[in-house]
Amino acid sequence: MVRSLVLCASLLLLTGCSASEAYVTSQHFTLVPDTTGISKDLPAGSLALDTRTGQLCFTLTGAFQASAPEIPTCASLADKDSSNTKRK
Repeated sequence: MVRSLVLCASLLLLTGCSASEAYVTSQHFTLVPDTTGISKDLPAGSLALDTRTGQLCFTLTGAFQASAPEIPTCASLADKDSSNTKRK
């Protein structure tokens, strides 16, 4: 009995569920250090990588952005993504 349940669970994991539409359940932003020195005024933790799009973004806004290249905020990337993707 236990062996049958393990076999069924394994098959389900291997084959997955068939669905007609894909859903995104989360978007991840990973903090990254400013190793390139794009701005001497960037506070620690102000840069992140959007792991869905691969785009660099600011985690916060402030005066430091005046001396940095034009990079979107992570919030704007999340808003843009949520308007283009169905969520569960």
